[in-house]
Amino acid sequence: MISRRKFIQSAFVCGIGAISVGSYSRIFEPRWIEINNVTIKLRALPRRFEGMTIVQLSDIHHCKYAPREFVRKCIRKVNMLSPDVIALTGDYIYGSNAFLLPVTEELTELKAKEGIFAVLGNHDMKEDTSDALRKAGINLLINEHVPLYRGKDYLFIAGVDDLYKGRMDLVKTLRGTDGKPKILLSHTPDAIETIKQTDVDFVMAGHTHGGQISLPFFGPPVTCSKFGSRYAAGLFREGKTIMYVNKGIGVSGFPVRFFARPEITLFTLTSNSPCVV
Repeated sequence: MISRRKFIQSAFVCGIGAISVGSYSRIFEPRWIEINNVTIKLRALPRRFEGMTIVQLSDIHHCKYAPREFVRKCIRKVNMLSPDVIALTGDYIYGSNAFLLPVTEELTELKAKEGIFAVLGNHDMKEDTSDALRKAGINLLINEHVPLYRGKDYLFIAGVDDLYKGRMDLVKTLRGTDGKPKILLSHTPDAIETIKQTDVDFVMAGHTHGGQISLPFFGPPVTCSKFGSRYAAGLFREGKTIMYVNKGIGVSGFPVRFFARPEITLFTLTSNSPCVV
């Protein structure tokens, strides 16, 4: 039988542990940005695109829990990577459209040598966000594609509307791109079930936040995906299509992160080195 003294000591230790974990997940980890370097091998990548770099920034969720100063810090980190292309995969605000102007003002500071491309997420008001992003000089892709040229070589960058809150039209998005290398932006990874039936080479997605809370040895108990934790975060291969799911930099629901650090991803395209899936 445990003594009263040992019971109090154990309760005290558990209390301190709970406070420490709570402080870490609420104050520290949501601001502890992780930069991941990922090499992606694409079939028939045009020679002039060998080594092209793309930075993905996702799920900014600008709100009081992801303040403007934090967004600015993330954008500085993106620019320090000096990417050829920047890909924004949706959810720029959270909770109120009042955060739209400040976040798009910050996004105007992004710098990429060959363009900034974006899609919308489930938290984005379609008309307002579309106008704001375009005014910020960002190429918004809603069920459409654009060619990216290097000399006579080119590949396509495409973007689909959100699977759940928009009207995703993959046929329209890819019309006229047959047989050419293509990169597709999709806010939610759930769209991969349709995308994998096409000849899309590489998909960048977000939405899940890596579960936002991920338990050691068990992974995230909850993700915003109909597939549970299957596509929570990281690199996947479905058929001939490679998909990367970015954990995003903001939060939604509970303003915490635990073993799911905010992420900026730097991709390097190659036709030589295999990617690990």
